[in-house]
Amino acid sequence: MSTNELLKIAREFLGTLRPQDKEFFESSSYSDVLQDVNDVQSQRELTRTMINMKRIHPFLIGMASLENILAAINFSQASNVMACVWGSIRFLLKATNLNDREIDNLLDAYEELGDKIPPLDEYTPFFNRGTESQICLLHIYRDVSTFHQNLYKLFSLRSGLCQKLYKPTWKALSDTTEFLVESLQRHGQIMKRYGSPVQNSPASLNADGEIIFEEPQPHIAQDWDFVSLKLQEYDSEVAKRQKDFDEEQTSKREIMKTRVLEWISASKETESLHKKFQDTKKCPDSGRWLFRRYSEVTDWMKEDLPPESAIWIHGSRGYGKTILASILVDELNQLKNRNHIDPESKVYYFYCQEADADHSTHLGVLKGILYQMVDSNEYLIPYCADRAESGGSTTLAHVQVAQALIEAFFEYNSRQYVVIDGLNECETSKEMREIATFFMRQVSKCDTDFKQGQLRLLFMSQMIPEIEKDHIMPEEDGRIQLKSTDNAEDIRAYVKERIPEFSLPRSTRGGFNLSGADKDQILSIICGRSEEMFLYAHLAIEYLLQQPTKEMLLMKAKGEMLPQKLKDIYEKLLGAVRDELLQLEEGEEHWKLAKLLLGWLVCAKRPLRWNEMQAILSYVPEEQRVDFDNRMLRQAAEKYLGSLVYILDGGHIRIVHSTARRYIVNNAHINAEETQCQLTTLCLRYLCLLTTSNVDQDEEQHLIKVKRGWFAFQDYACSQWHSHVDTVMKACKNLFCGNTHDAQHAEKFGSALQNFIDTHREDLTTDLHSDLARDLPAELRQYSELPFYDNLCSLWNHIYTHQKGAYDNRNTVGIPRIEAALLRNRDALEKLSPQDIAHISDTIGDYYGTNLFKCKRVLCKFFYIGYEKKDDREAHNSRHDRPYQCPIRCNLAPLGFSNKKDWERHVRHYHSHLSEGPSVFEALRSRPGQNGFQCTLCGKEFTRKITQQGHERSHFGIGGYIREDR
Repeated sequence: MSTNELLKIAREFLGTLRPQDKEFFESSSYSDVLQDVNDVQSQRELTRTMINMKRIHPFLIGMASLENILAAINFSQASNVMACVWGSIRFLLKATNLNDREIDNLLDAYEELGDKIPPLDEYTPFFNRGTESQICLLHIYRDVSTFHQNLYKLFSLRSGLCQKLYKPTWKALSDTTEFLVESLQRHGQIMKRYGSPVQNSPASLNADGEIIFEEPQPHIAQDWDFVSLKLQEYDSEVAKRQKDFDEEQTSKREIMKTRVLEWISASKETESLHKKFQDTKKCPDSGRWLFRRYSEVTDWMKEDLPPESAIWIHGSRGYGKTILASILVDELNQLKNRNHIDPESKVYYFYCQEADADHSTHLGVLKGILYQMVDSNEYLIPYCADRAESGGSTTLAHVQVAQALIEAFFEYNSRQYVVIDGLNECETSKEMREIATFFMRQVSKCDTDFKQGQLRLLFMSQMIPEIEKDHIMPEEDGRIQLKSTDNAEDIRAYVKERIPEFSLPRSTRGGFNLSGADKDQILSIICGRSEEMFLYAHLAIEYLLQQPTKEMLLMKAKGEMLPQKLKDIYEKLLGAVRDELLQLEEGEEHWKLAKLLLGWLVCAKRPLRWNEMQAILSYVPEEQRVDFDNRMLRQAAEKYLGSLVYILDGGHIRIVHSTARRYIVNNAHINAEETQCQLTTLCLRYLCLLTTSNVDQDEEQHLIKVKRGWFAFQDYACSQWHSHVDTVMKACKNLFCGNTHDAQHAEKFGSALQNFIDTHREDLTTDLHSDLARDLPAELRQYSELPFYDNLCSLWNHIYTHQKGAYDNRNTVGIPRIEAALLRNRDALEKLSPQDIAHISDTIGDYYGTNLFKCKRVLCKFFYIGYEKKDDREAHNSRHDRPYQCPIRCNLAPLGFSNKKDWERHVRHYHSHLSEGPSVFEALRSRPGQNGFQCTLCGKEFTRKITQQGHERSHFGIGGYIREDR
């Protein structure tokens, strides 16, 4: 054994200590430990809270003999190395002495370890033979150091955080403790097998706690060459066992981490969005003016104690703020990698996205941030796993739980940055207010209770008057208004970078053959028109690139021809898509498809994936069939959707900017009411297809339909059909009754409605709901003159009755025969895999996506998201089947609870008006002297034993070991 290896282990351990603990550890000795043990015993004897401290004695004897052996082999640094052991014992005893459970568990662990450490002094001649024998001492010291290092990490946390993490962390450490116990046992077996023990040399503690050894009598040594060889094999075996254990633990942690991340169930698109925004930044120096011109941002990033821990950067619509946010995130990561800021810093980010529930709600933001926290920091994973297992839900559904977990990470990490972009894109001002309030409160807490700058928060958004007036957001020096001149050079550099694209061949035309003067003119006009709107520059270039000839390009590029407003340029972009498609053979059909796709994208009740849009296109309602093979688009989505969208991984489609959504519909090309009516008509007819297809009992024919993609649209239609009927009833009056109405819309909708009722008449509710019997809604009465009025009333009565029913009923499709068809189709689909061939070269994944195992409850998002594996879906379903359900089935507890205690806590916290009220009997008041816990020193009475114990300790001027802040 090289003594340098022992010193290395000790130094590595000392390197993990907080500065305020280092001197305490380095100056600790065995006598200090004995004194501390006696102090604990004396204190507990006086407070009548005695505990079996003898459990630690075998460990103390083993460590004392280790120090003696190190001295006997002339290791000059023996006391310094052993100070780490003695300091750890003292620290842990004082840290756990205030909590009976903690010190009890600690003593049990010491007893287990101590029982496996052999009497090392008996093997003094063996250890003096050479470095090969001393390797046993190195391994014993390393195992003890590992045990202490794990416990120090836990108990050196702030008191409140340590209490939160103690139970799951101690449980997670049980495997390591068990491995160390077995390892120590193995070291002892090796010494007994190959060493030369000394006879009649028992070790014991005298009355003063000192170890006494008798005169040794050595046995005859074995053949040293043989022993040396075996010790080398033992050394290699120890390394292999350690490697195998580490790999096993890594695997277990990954499994636990995966389960926690699945439970959090955050949006999978945050990382894809960030990558997309990175790619959008054409110039490497874009956005760097933010760091040069605004010292508040630079100080926020780099200063150890920043003047402002929270910053709000706001600018006008289309400014390019989201790209700035992505640049800021990348800059923080680069500073961390270059050690210009604390390399242990954590960087979290989130992009709010309009019309996406996972990106526009308080819970969605919390889940997105928490997902990144768990993904980048494994120490708190056991704590998160414990909350997930006890939460009563297969996915994270409670804002309060998410907040509690995030708070733990904020307290644990020494420094973290949180960047939230697009707060103004959240669903409601209430969601914005809740997000801002929570994170600002956490900043204030960290600054006050821990360290200024431990949590650094940055919002990037438009001005939000309703939030500003509440004084929630950062103010004064923490607020930055972006100027119109700030991004002028960026816009110019961006346009200049894209000018060469006018010389590249494109799908339907070659380069534009522009002169230098032409390019300068385009650059000048776009930059002049853009002012501070980066979005305008991007859209203007896209618009000009779509021109078919050089003449038209130069004409459009003139100042008076280039659109001045976003609304106009969106119109022009749609027009450019139309013009390009109309040039193709059967161009009118191509343009019709493009309008359908864009309209569906904006008007759908939830974000559609590309394969779902393909399913709509492949459906032939007139013939009630689906023909993916012949009707699905075989060209990229961008051809039909142009520059107005971008495609993320997994087929997720996003509008290019939140401002585009309101311009895509209700313009010269696309009408929102027409699109809503069309989607409703499609859903009604498609559901009839499901029902009639289920009548066919020929399983072979049914399987062919499944493989051919007939049921790729069923997840959307089954869960959203009633919402579309509601929209038509409330928002499409002008389509049917207005001055410019077209009779064909009423005819198509009425025909689909009649077909739906004829197909499902026996499943529809016939009794008029009492609410509707009293008064039909005005939105329904406005159609009283139309031919389909009676059918609409009948269907609306069924929908209304279904939605007013019990939660379990609302969680179904609402039409039994449609539900039966859905389940049959899914059963058949689950027997296939995404890689299976559907038809010729098309795969099942092309038609249905990769997640074929889905929840059967329509209100659960996994009804359409699904899982790749059946086991994961079954585990999800088992969490739905909870015996204790929320009495009003609120959104905070969609899955119910597995035990009555969790159910009662939920009702008490969120529905207090439903919980049992106070007792009708007056509570008995304690009489003097009957509180039950009395101080044995001064006679003061307490109602809680733990309070009385803490009080008695104060008589001695000690409150146990006070954990200092890191």
